[in-house]
Amino acid sequence: MSKCKAVLKPLFFAFLGAILFWGCNDGDIIVTSFDFDDSTLENCGEAGGYVFFKINTGGTETISLRLGTSDQLFTESGTRTFTLDDTNNFVNYRIFNGQVTSSYFCNEVPPSTPGISIEYLGNAGTAVLTTVTGLDDEDSIVFVASEVETDEGTGDLDGDGIPNFYDFDDDGDNVPTSSEIGGDPENPRDTDGDGTPDYLDTDDDNDGVLTRYEANGTLDPLSYSTDTSGTPNFLNADIAKSVVIDAFREHSYAFSSDITLLLQNLILVSGDEQITFETFDMGNIDDILTGTVTVTPEFPTN
Repeated sequence: MSKCKAVLKPLFFAFLGAILFWGCNDGDIIVTSFDFDDSTLENCGEAGGYVFFKINTGGTETISLRLGTSDQLFTESGTRTFTLDDTNNFVNYRIFNGQVTSSYFCNEVPPSTPGISIEYLGNAGTAVLTTVTGLDDEDSIVFVASEVETDEGTGDLDGDGIPNFYDFDDDGDNVPTSSEIGGDPENPRDTDGDGTPDYLDTDDDNDGVLTRYEANGTLDPLSYSTDTSGTPNFLNADIAKSVVIDAFREHSYAFSSDITLLLQNLILVSGDEQITFETFDMGNIDDILTGTVTVTPEFPTN
């Protein structure tokens, strides 16, 4: 196998699409486009060893970023900057003598083939990771950019610390909003006809007893009925039995996080050769992390 080395003087590129040439001791020339525009940003790993990587369309060139942070990433919206160094956070640009797949980066022990023909290390510069996390109570009510307490926005009608747009029980009556709106979110159910839909009404049947209190001391008004019809007491104006319980039931909401990743002032080095980028756009990943958050809000004391 012939060994190749960069024969150009130090190279400086602040843009994508640069063409690099390597000369080999048997006279061959290796050409790389350093073009990852059509490549998808991928990732694997976890806290202590995140890896982000792109494989070019030919499958023989890769650029990867390792972040050694022990923090759990992608859980909150915001921008974090990581300084590239020799140990925890660094970039590799590699040319292989065969095609590689994502398993090369995602296996605990990288496969021995294909082999690395040329490698550049980037341990100077910064990685900028921007996370945008979406939260959703999945109640089918459309979000509005509003702080009004009765809107499905950033207001908090029941004072539980969870904004309405991802609060699965907007009015704090321990009946999930999705169970109170009925079949049409645009025309939500209003049991007592008072003009306030059930999901915003703390006394749904207008019998003078809070919905939360019509559960026989439990946290689930939906499941408590003393009527032969099976209608829950909180929807039956003829039953007004009150058992005080000032506590919220367990809440849950879904989240999904999207990220974008930039490398700034990156310097890739191999021996005496170096390639620099003022900004290198690694790309974005949608839904990099999804899941459900479960929390029991504290009941307000005033």
